[in-house]
Amino acid sequence: MKQLVLSIGLAACCLAGCDDRGQASEQKAVDEVDRLIAVLKTDVQQVRTGLPAGAKKLGTLLDADPGNNLPSLQRAIAGARASVPDLAVAKSTFFSFADPSGVVLRSEADPDLLAQKAVFGPFPDLARAKATEENVEAFGEMQEMRGVRTGPDAAWVVAHGVRDGSGKVAGVFVTGWSFRRYAYRLEEQAKRDVVEAAQQKQEKRVPIVYAFALRGSKAYGAPVTPDVNVQAIDALDLGNKLASGLYRATVEITGRKFGIAAKRTPELSDTTAIAVLVSDL
Repeated sequence: MKQLVLSIGLAACCLAGCDDRGQASEQKAVDEVDRLIAVLKTDVQQVRTGLPAGAKKLGTLLDADPGNNLPSLQRAIAGARASVPDLAVAKSTFFSFADPSGVVLRSEADPDLLAQKAVFGPFPDLARAKATEENVEAFGEMQEMRGVRTGPDAAWVVAHGVRDGSGKVAGVFVTGWSFRRYAYRLEEQAKRDVVEAAQQKQEKRVPIVYAFALRGSKAYGAPVTPDVNVQAIDALDLGNKLASGLYRATVEITGRKFGIAAKRTPELSDTTAIAVLVSDL
């Protein structure tokens, strides 16, 4: 009988410890999502603030016929970006120059998957950048803007008109990021955060952490995020649960308990959010 009581007591203790760990994971997810929202706010502001200055600088660096000398155009794009501190450190996954019809002539990076591709097709709102002095933003999907080879992805794209020395519209300066590549940026930051927090508290266990960029209820994870994790986030239908603010809960994925926290990111748009999964077990 004593052995049975001891076994029951140990089981109860283990269950209580597991519950405590689940609650700890949830709280760490809450703490981390707030930190990542601050990161996103800075990243978005760098793009929005830097692009007008970059477009102005690019206009002074363009050849008379930008499409006639593509190496020179690539250098002009890189030079315009480097001349603007916010763009120099921006987390964009592409910087491109498109002609007035929306066809990309050259991008800064190689390989240039966007070259000779029309961006006004998948992102028609960007055409308005030719007629305004403001940034124009859009969300959508384009194969050449993907951050991964397979699986769903989306993009946030920002365009600003580029004028030559005579004031004529020469094209548009286009930048932005793939949601999945940006989720990777967030996840790497989250990993650094949890390691630092564990060191400060002298904890030997470092939590497992995943970060997701959301648009509506669709979650986009880093390129190596397990599909089952993305599916678990999608199943929560977070786009309809974040109107009142923070969402927090404990979920089980493939036998492991995770704390989850999610919040909208109005700094980017009313339809986007960040979600974080943390397992401290």
